[in-house]
Amino acid sequence: MRAGDVAGIDRPVPGGDGTTLREMDAQGATLELVSSLCRGLEEAGIRYCHWKSNESLVRSATGENDLDLLVHRSDARRFEEILRDLGFRDAQLPRWKELPGVYHSYGVDPRSGRFVHIHAHYQLVVGDDMTKNYHLPIEVPYLASARPETPFMIPAPEFELGLFLLRMVIKHCTWDAFLTLQSSLSGSERRELDDLLGQVDLADVWALMGRYIPFVPRERWNGCLRSAQPGASVWFRAKTASRVQADLAVWARRPRAVDTYLRMWRRFRTLARRKVFRRGPVPHRLAGGGVLIGIVGGDGAGKTTALEGLTRWLAKENFFPVTVHMGKPGWSLLSATVKGSMKVAAAVKRRPTSSASSLRSTLATDGGSMDVRDHARLVWEVLTARDRSRTYRRARRLASNGEIVICDRYPLPQVSGMDGAVTARAKDPARLGGLAKSLAAREKGYYERITYPDILIVLRLNPDIAVQRKAGVEPESTVRPRSQEIWQLDWADTPAIVVDAAASQDEVLAEIRSLIWSRL
Repeated sequence: MRAGDVAGIDRPVPGGDGTTLREMDAQGATLELVSSLCRGLEEAGIRYCHWKSNESLVRSATGENDLDLLVHRSDARRFEEILRDLGFRDAQLPRWKELPGVYHSYGVDPRSGRFVHIHAHYQLVVGDDMTKNYHLPIEVPYLASARPETPFMIPAPEFELGLFLLRMVIKHCTWDAFLTLQSSLSGSERRELDDLLGQVDLADVWALMGRYIPFVPRERWNGCLRSAQPGASVWFRAKTASRVQADLAVWARRPRAVDTYLRMWRRFRTLARRKVFRRGPVPHRLAGGGVLIGIVGGDGAGKTTALEGLTRWLAKENFFPVTVHMGKPGWSLLSATVKGSMKVAAAVKRRPTSSASSLRSTLATDGGSMDVRDHARLVWEVLTARDRSRTYRRARRLASNGEIVICDRYPLPQVSGMDGAVTARAKDPARLGGLAKSLAAREKGYYERITYPDILIVLRLNPDIAVQRKAGVEPESTVRPRSQEIWQLDWADTPAIVVDAAASQDEVLAEIRSLIWSRL
């Protein structure tokens, strides 16, 4: 297809079964969020295009690939307003990946729950993935060549091929690319090259590049094409890359020697991080800051399932949330010492009832007094409160520093049957002895330091259903009262978001995802 030809919306999707992009859009394969975005940009007259990797438009339309959009600088503010109206959230990549004139934003498709990640370029910054060292100030003519290809605007293939060749030579043909085993084009890059070559007349490409990048001579473009195709020698490819970098030096962000050093260092650091230290990708963060999320519910409500689903969902886009269990916090050194001793003592002198049940029974009666065993259990409960308070403090600190923290269970003042202060259940607090009162005050103080999370999700489930779900796993005597308390509480005066946990796991998770994303 030549620049200026009729839009190619009826061209079969590359690598597909003959389905065209128009047919794909009509069948609903394009994500609703992507369609809404493209319509909004068109209606607002935003000058933009999907500027690269257009061989894989189908993957972009379905959210499998990031959307690499070039946007006219003058339309930046209106473009970002449209994104926010559609529920997109600004994001921050690791500092070394941040580029001038490049804006990152994430949205969630309402039907599928898929993320849509937008790389919005207000400047064409290209080069090796580790440094992106060259700003090509040809954004205006590049955008002027754009034509519609459902659901996007895409540039003329002549422009796209010219930039593709520069990108591939700088990325795969420099001497350091050979040293670090980065010299081969990927399968998708080869398909993209073949697709672009099938759409253009090379004479038109060289003429267009000569007009807008005049200091790269005609023979260099031929060398770039030869270097991107199989068969070229290592010497020829490296020499071509060196000369291209010299040609583009006037548009470089940093000197070539510095850029080469950074590429080598960042590749080494990435290799060491993944292969030696066995660490995953560097996490992304939301520009709006971190958040502390609490998930509360009775037994069988699906708290752990929801937490695991949220974690997998966020990790797909490198948000990697931190998960903590507020119901079973890790033991501090003090807790490990004291509780460990108690467990040894309990193993030596076994009782038919647990110390926890004994303490609760004592606190629930009018008469009688607490014995040594009850006091020991109360010390245990105070240490648990202390560990929960310490866990909350760490979780809040992480959230304040930009992390997404999800808590499995969360102590709330309204809930006493699970994760709350055991002394709050005392029927007659006045009859507690001096030691018990002191321990009760300390336990209360620890829980008072735990304030509401930024987002509180309450999974509300009918106790009868909860008992059915936990049949054969936990006794009804434990499951029913916990579920009953959550079920009967009036959450209207709390910041809680109540979710019906009786629905299917997929429906509950979809609702939680939507609720959380709308509040980030």
